[in-house]
Amino acid sequence: MLINVEAQWPALVNGKKTTVPFTRTLTIPGKRVDLLRQRGVITESLEADLQRFVRELPTTPQDARFEELWNGWAVVQRNGLSVNMDRTRANLLAALKDPRGVKVSVVLGTQTAPKRTLSFFSSRGVTAHLGTGETNYYGSSPARVTNIHVGSRPFQDRLVEGKTVSFNQMVGPITTRAGFVTGLVISGERTADGVGGGICQVSTTVFRALYGAGLPILERRNHSYQVRYYDPQGLDASIYQPSLDLRFANDTGGALWFQTDWNDQESRLTVHVFGKARDFTVQIGVPKTLSTTPPPPDRLIPDAGVPAGQRRQVDWAAPGAVIEVTRSFVRGGRVFRQDTLKSTYRPWPNIFLVGR
Repeated sequence: MLINVEAQWPALVNGKKTTVPFTRTLTIPGKRVDLLRQRGVITESLEADLQRFVRELPTTPQDARFEELWNGWAVVQRNGLSVNMDRTRANLLAALKDPRGVKVSVVLGTQTAPKRTLSFFSSRGVTAHLGTGETNYYGSSPARVTNIHVGSRPFQDRLVEGKTVSFNQMVGPITTRAGFVTGLVISGERTADGVGGGICQVSTTVFRALYGAGLPILERRNHSYQVRYYDPQGLDASIYQPSLDLRFANDTGGALWFQTDWNDQESRLTVHVFGKARDFTVQIGVPKTLSTTPPPPDRLIPDAGVPAGQRRQVDWAAPGAVIEVTRSFVRGGRVFRQDTLKSTYRPWPNIFLVGR
């Protein structure tokens, strides 16, 4: 016997109102159904199973946001469900008394809408997926992961209006008061401890989302040297408050909506950007290495914090390179515009702190 819940969530697909199905099923094994039919009542154990099943239903409404469905992106408004238990029990009892009864419908009451509904997006014209950025932070220290989480939160379910998107304005001050901790940052000729180490994982991911969305770049600087966290190289963005920002022009004619997901098990950070539907698509070419330079000899830096006779590696060698990426704008199957992004990376040595 199958006890089924069937509901429809309000949704927007390509700006048009529709619904997305929600289903849940509680399966009662056949042998148990036979015993229940012999008794002809809803037993305490069956009532307990039914109550447990109902408790697991989404009764608390969830704010509307974009979800990637099997056929593309949609704004989904997950309303809170309520159950009419008396009518549901009546359906269950009728099925038990009917030898042919194999399906029971849970009777739902009025759905409760969340604070942020479909109209939040439709009224602003935010109906289309524009771009997605993704990076991998495998091997990051706990401090670096913390800073990635803290730095990503300002891009979680965030509406940005205006003609300019500024990373530093969205993130705010990178301070311990804001939740950032001390981690490794690129400072001058070496990697050193600094508050917010790892924030460039976020800026790089945001850059890739907005770059893929086709927005014009106003300010972007690559890192001094190639950093393994930002493969493929040539698509990174360094920030350093207050002097260095990541900025894009918002030429969509409407607001932008950001959503962020991080998966610590897979060490993956993803940023999605949504906005007004556009009549073209954007294709990002494979980064091309135009030239390379071998890394210089190892660098040894005396450090009183390292025991005498020992050394601690704080930087790893990376070749210098000039890398170019082509962005193509396509309408009707034809490229109508292209631009080129060029990144120049210095050759970088292994760096060791050496005890005196």
